[in-house]
Amino acid sequence: MLRLWALLAVSVVLPGQACVSSGVCGGSSCYTPPPVQCNPSSCQPGYSCGHYGCARNRARSSLTQKNGIVVPVEVFVNQTVPTRNIFGVERHKFVTPENKIDQKKYDQLTNPNYLFRQCCEDRRLPDACLHKCHFNVFSKNVLQSMFFKNDPCPIEAAADIQYCAAQGRDHRECCHVNGVQGTLAGEKCLTFCDQRPDKVVQLDYSFLPCYDRFETIKRCFYDEIKNRMEEKLAPHLEKN
Repeated sequence: MLRLWALLAVSVVLPGQACVSSGVCGGSSCYTPPPVQCNPSSCQPGYSCGHYGCARNRARSSLTQKNGIVVPVEVFVNQTVPTRNIFGVERHKFVTPENKIDQKKYDQLTNPNYLFRQCCEDRRLPDACLHKCHFNVFSKNVLQSMFFKNDPCPIEAAADIQYCAAQGRDHRECCHVNGVQGTLAGEKCLTFCDQRPDKVVQLDYSFLPCYDRFETIKRCFYDEIKNRMEEKLAPHLEKN
């Protein structure tokens, strides 16, 4: 699903309305973007064709969504969920105590940049796009370069990058508190803060002022993901 910032860049240079759904913009209508051509034989060992070219091989089941955050199964669910005996639970008699995580793993799992990158890898983005999956790198200038094909990462991948940055969550409350709506576009700008799947929004030139709030919206993504993970994992942190 193509996300709003990429399509806003499109609306700057294309006439008519833009749209956000499972397609891309073309005049006043939407169409499904053509797949990026990829020849499996051109991929180096350990890579295979993904949606946007050669991508690193990765087990598709390696990530899961836990309380709205995409996290690695092997270092979160397997280590923080009690193991229950098949015969049931009676005053925790048949419950194996949950494992604890050390400080290093805690720091990793509460780092939004780590979760951002893991999500992008799980969505099999090519190496040229994985570099963008960091809050210090993903920017308005990067999106513009992608759109004008001055960057090897295709603009079609912006949807997945934006989804991973937000972890597919609705951040409108944070955005509102931080004044994202304080532009000529008003409340429309809060639309960019909602990255839940299957949202369909019609864009037009009235959304352009929202572009100036890109960094504020990113900050909401970063802070809310970090706070949520710290709250979730703090009880599992080993005490020295």
